[in-house]
Amino acid sequence: MTGMNDRPLTPRLEAILAEARAFAQAPLLGLPDGSVADLATGYIPLLVNFTFEDKAAKGLRKLEDQTEPEPPVYFTALEMVRDHAAVILSGETGSGKTSFARSLASRLAVGASALQSQAVFRNDLGTVHEEHWGLEGVVPLYISVTGSSSLETLLGDAGVSIGDLIDDQMLTDTSATVLIIIDALEAAGEEGPRVLADALAFQKTHPRIRLLALGEISVVKSWPLPADCVRYDFLPLLKTQRIDAAARLAGLDLAGSNVALGAAAANPAQFAMAMACADAGETAEAITDRWVARIAGDEKTAGLLCGLAYDALRGKNDDPALFPVTRVRQLLAARHLASQSPEEAVQPYHKNPTLWTPVLKGLARRLSGTPAAEGLVEALLAGDGWEVLRGALLAAELLSESSRLREPLKAHLVAIVSNGALSAREREQAARILSRWGDPRDLQALAEIPAGTFTFGSDTHPNSAPAHTVAVEAFRIGIYPVTNRDYGAFVEATNRLWRSPDGFAADRRNAPATDLTWRDARAYCDWLTERWRDEGRILSDEVVRLPSEPEWERAARGDQPDEGADTIVYPWGSTWQDDASNSEEAGFNTTCAVGLFPKGRSPYGCYDMAGQVWEWATTLWGDDMATPHYRYPYADDGREAPDAGPSIRRVLRGGCFSSGKLKACCTYRGSLEPDGFWRGNGFRIVVARL
Repeated sequence: MTGMNDRPLTPRLEAILAEARAFAQAPLLGLPDGSVADLATGYIPLLVNFTFEDKAAKGLRKLEDQTEPEPPVYFTALEMVRDHAAVILSGETGSGKTSFARSLASRLAVGASALQSQAVFRNDLGTVHEEHWGLEGVVPLYISVTGSSSLETLLGDAGVSIGDLIDDQMLTDTSATVLIIIDALEAAGEEGPRVLADALAFQKTHPRIRLLALGEISVVKSWPLPADCVRYDFLPLLKTQRIDAAARLAGLDLAGSNVALGAAAANPAQFAMAMACADAGETAEAITDRWVARIAGDEKTAGLLCGLAYDALRGKNDDPALFPVTRVRQLLAARHLASQSPEEAVQPYHKNPTLWTPVLKGLARRLSGTPAAEGLVEALLAGDGWEVLRGALLAAELLSESSRLREPLKAHLVAIVSNGALSAREREQAARILSRWGDPRDLQALAEIPAGTFTFGSDTHPNSAPAHTVAVEAFRIGIYPVTNRDYGAFVEATNRLWRSPDGFAADRRNAPATDLTWRDARAYCDWLTERWRDEGRILSDEVVRLPSEPEWERAARGDQPDEGADTIVYPWGSTWQDDASNSEEAGFNTTCAVGLFPKGRSPYGCYDMAGQVWEWATTLWGDDMATPHYRYPYADDGREAPDAGPSIRRVLRGGCFSSGKLKACCTYRGSLEPDGFWRGNGFRIVVARL
C-alpha cells in the first residue's frame, strides 16, 4: 500500500489523517505490572462468524468420505472490510468494535508499514493463517455516532461534506478511495436504519467510496439490509488469542496460571479487566469485583466508583475519562444496583433496553437465589404492549427454574415467536428459551394442500424455465421443516449416525434438523410412517415421504401466477419483504427456530419455505451440478425414480440462511448428491395416499 505521506495531501485530509493516527496511542489494556498497552501494540486481530468453508461454497456441499466435519476456520474482521466495498460488523458491548475501527483507521492513516501481513489464530485448535490487507491508497474517515442524526450531519461533524467526497475535494490522488467508518451506529436510535440505508446507497453510487459500519448486535441485527450488503458478527476472543496476547504484551503464561481463560474473559473488555487483576475470568461479576477492589483499595471507594459509573451510564455527570469503556460502566452499574430497589433498576432499562440489558443480566446474576431476584422479574413485567414483551424476554433469561412466574412468561414468549413481535433477533432469543423450557407449538403440524392445477416454474432462471402448468393430487405437508427435536427422536430410536454439531442442544430443539443426506431424510420418513400408523395419526394406506418438486412448489406458492422473467415468486407474493424469511438478508448466517417469520407464510400456512434450509425433494436433477438433466416442463420421464445411483443429484428447494432473495424463493432449483449433507440443508415431510 502506498503510504499516505508519499503523496500530496489537502489540508482537510491531513487533519483527518492526524486524528486517525492519534488513535494508535490510546490506552487499550491495563497490565498486571501497572503499565498500559496502547492500541498500536495491544490490539488483538478480531475474528467474525464467517468461515473458510462458508466462502468455499455458499450453497450446497458434500463430504466425500462421510467423515466428521472439519473444525471451523474463521476470517478476521479486517479481511471482511478488505473483501467488501460495504460491510456491517456487529457485536455485543465490549466485543472490540471501536478498538477494531480505530485500529484500522490509525493503520490506514500511517500507511504500508502498519498494515503488513501477520499470522492470526483462526480457531482454538491453533490453526494459523496470515492476515493480508493488500488494498492501495485507502483513506480512513472515522465517524463516531453520538446521537440521532443523518449521514450528512455525521459527515459535517467530521468536517467533510457529501460534495467533498463526490467531487474528490479531499483527494489529490485519483487512484485513492475513502473508507467511511461509522462507529456506534446504535447511538442514532430510531434514525439508525435510515442513516445506514443512506450510507449504503451513497457508497453504492460512488465507486471511490467504501463503507464500514459498526453497531451493537442486539440493535443492528434487526435492521433490514439491501441484498448485496453483507453483515457479520464479531466472535469472542479465542483462548489461543488470549494466551498469545498475554505472552506478547506482558510476558505472562496464562495457560500455566489459568488467568483470564474463563468463559467471561472471552469478551475483550472483560479480558482486559481479568488480565489486569489476575482473575480466572469465569464470570463477569467475579472479574468486576476483583478489578474494582484492585483499583479502589477499599469497599467505600469501590461503592463510590460504582455509583459514578451508574450515573455516567444514565448520562449524568458523564466524564469521558471516567471508565470510557461502556462495558466497564455496565458491570459497575450492575454492582451498584444490587443494593437498590428493582424499580430503580428497571426504570432506565425501559428507556434504553440496548444499553441496560447487560446491566440487568449482571444484576440478576448477583441477586440469584434471593427474594429480590423475583422482584426484578415482576418489575420487568410491569407496563403494556411491546414494553411488556421485551421485558418478559429479558425476565425469562433471569428466571430461576422453579419460579412461579415461568408459565405466565412462557405465554409471552410464544406470543413473541408466533406473532412476529419485536425483532427477528429477539424472536430467536425467545425461541431458544422456549426450546429449553419445552416449546408448546405443534411442530409436527400438517397443512392441507388441495388437488389442482397450478403454475409451476419460472423464467427468472434457466434451470426453472419455462413456467407451465402441473396437476397434483391432494396431500398434506409439514407446516415447518422437520426439527432437531423430532429427528433426534428418530436417531435415539434407531441409533442412526447424525453429524449435526447442535442436533441435541437444549436451545436448538425447535430449529430445523440439518447435516442430513437424502437417504437420512427418507429413512426418517419410513420410520415415521410406521410410528404414525401405530398411533392412528395416518391411515394404513397413507405414507410419510419427501415431497416431489411440484408438491413442494404447490405448497410454497399456491396459485400465484407467473409474472415474467423479471418477477420472482415468494411464498408471500411477488414483491420482496424484509423480515419475512431467514435468508442472507436476515443476517443470521445459520438456522434459527422454525416459524419465526410469520410474514413469510405460504398461501397454505407453511413457514420457512424461503430461506432457512434447502429442503430435499424426491425429484432427480442429474449428474451435472450446473445444469439439470431433468429439465422443465415437468414430465413422467423417470425423474421420480427412487433408486437412482449415488452420482445422480436430487433436487433441493427454497434456499437457506446464506441464500439471497434471488434463490430464497418458490422457484429456484438447487441440487446435491443423495449422500451429501451440510448445515444448510434439511427437509419437510409430506403425507399422501399410496
